[in-house]
Amino acid sequence: MTAAESDRPALPARLLRIFKAPEWGLVAGLLAVLAVIYVLDRDRVFFGAYNIRPLLHRVALFGVLAIGAAVVIISGGIDLSTGAVVALSSVVSAKLLTAWLRSGGSSGSPPLSLVALAIGLTLLMGLLIGLAHAIMINALRLPPFIATLATMAGLRSAATLLTQNKTINVPFDAYRVLGKEPWVTLSIFACVALAMSVLMGWTVLGRHLFALGGNETAARLSGLRTNRLKAVAYGLSGTLSALGGILFTGYSGQADSRLGTTYELTAITAAVVGGCSLSGGVGSIRGTVLGLLLTQIVLKATGIVAKGIDSTQIEGLVLGTVVLIAVAFNQRFRGSRI
Repeated sequence: MTAAESDRPALPARLLRIFKAPEWGLVAGLLAVLAVIYVLDRDRVFFGAYNIRPLLHRVALFGVLAIGAAVVIISGGIDLSTGAVVALSSVVSAKLLTAWLRSGGSSGSPPLSLVALAIGLTLLMGLLIGLAHAIMINALRLPPFIATLATMAGLRSAATLLTQNKTINVPFDAYRVLGKEPWVTLSIFACVALAMSVLMGWTVLGRHLFALGGNETAARLSGLRTNRLKAVAYGLSGTLSALGGILFTGYSGQADSRLGTTYELTAITAAVVGGCSLSGGVGSIRGTVLGLLLTQIVLKATGIVAKGIDSTQIEGLVLGTVVLIAVAFNQRFRGSRI
């Protein structure tokens, strides 16, 4: 047998591994849910373009948060401060645009350079918050749950102090286009998802983050710089949460310290439904995206199929039920370490 002939079985084997990927279960679940909705939604309201467009827009808005949560969970941590970082980023970016970077007598729309500077500084703030989490976990030996729980309360209080319990209008088109226009938001989300998928699945850094989540002691004994890896994971989560705050502010046109409440639940639910193990070392970005899409479809369909029920009123109940089912499924059928 020649070398060329010996390589022939490799392609079918690779294709077989692709089709055995756990994400195909999510695809099957999505198709099943859509089939149920098609049967129950006799008026075909759910499948109208006027409904699908805002659904995809909402997926893109929450998508950047879910991806950040997935990176932290895969690396063996948890970030409960996502919603608070969204709120603080919303307020800080609005303050930068309306007051801090502008002279007292200036009015009208700010130049594009100032908008870019405000966005850059807000993202930098998110990065620093993530690095602060890593310092508390590495240097102070705080459990990730406690470290991010403390900042969740503190950052939201800081946002409230900055706004004095008032909303800040941000009417500038150059800023609002990022979150208001669905195609722009979807493009940003697609770029983030693609970049993070490549990072986690095709780079040495990604493999090291998986190793950290799988067994931190073994990773450290293997020579990996675990403290630095945690800084990368939480830094990415903080930056993406800040990006989410910018997008949500652009979507609504207002900065509000109450923004982002329970957003961390939505992000973590998407990651868990997407196959991320809460003990780390298991998961993928594409699975997280599919998990987010599945949960958002279930939420949207609940308000349409169940007449007289506002989906926002039972969002917590639906998300809680979905995450319980997902964790039970992972533990029972995938053998994941929950």
